[in-house]
Amino acid sequence: MAIQAVLWDFGDTLADETWMLAPLPGAADWPAAYGRILGGGDLADRWNLGLATVADVADELAAGLGVPSVRVLMHMRRCCGEVAFYPEVMKLVAELDLPQAIVTINCDIFSEIVVPTYALADRFETIVASWEEATLSKADLCDIAMSRLPGALDRASCLLIDNKLENVLEWRGRGGMAWHFQGSAPRAAHLSRLGSGEQLA
Repeated sequence: MAIQAVLWDFGDTLADETWMLAPLPGAADWPAAYGRILGGGDLADRWNLGLATVADVADELAAGLGVPSVRVLMHMRRCCGEVAFYPEVMKLVAELDLPQAIVTINCDIFSEIVVPTYALADRFETIVASWEEATLSKADLCDIAMSRLPGALDRASCLLIDNKLENVLEWRGRGGMAWHFQGSAPRAAHLSRLGSGEQLA
């Protein structure tokens, strides 16, 4: 079936997802503390579900690092202005003549700072973030995106591109089309096939 829309994951698909690990001056333990507190635990899930805010996260990090919460919050906001996008992927986004969406397990600071800083709403027809939809299911986010994109779309014609295999399998399990995005070396050549409408394995 021909591809009618592309649903892009964000972290480690469109951009390097480590932007929040930039060192906090005077707090050498910042990357370890951030990973320890937000490495898939309860706070991370609550943040991504919209049940915790960036201020809550800053308070937790500040307590662990022994620095003022306001300083942590300012650093997190600065980090959101230093996202490294994959240029060959973003080039393809610009060239594709298909409806495109971002579907991301992400938190309030993503929508409030990353999206406007990089004018992502101008590049993608819709952006669906887990914290706004109160779900950690990538397939749920894909269904929401599909309903907001123009045209009469069905799952079998909507291609999810995601670096996490479990998300790929979940969307395929609902009848969607999906490509497991991995590795940087073949990225440009492999993605160029998408522009021709060719099916991606």
